[in-house]
Amino acid sequence: MAEKLTYDDQVAISKELKTIARMVERRLEKITGKRVGFSVWTWGGHRSQYVSNCDREDIKNALAETLGRWSEDDGPFHKTAN
Repeated sequence: MAEKLTYDDQVAISKELKTIARMVERRLEKITGKRVGFSVWTWGGHRSQYVSNCDREDIKNALAETLGRWSEDDGPFHKTAN
């Protein structure tokens, strides 16, 4: 686990999350040629934080799907897809 964040660390991250999101969005679009939904999460301090280019309901569904797959322990997609 990463080091525990201070409140000041989390404030600094919060101020930069939109910039980080723009970088992630541009990179994913460069890779695929289309807009890709994503979320970036941080944790380790007073509360988790996220930034996304999706609606909150879409994020909740994606997280539920991910947690379901983790409980099945099916491994990374790039190792299971052929």
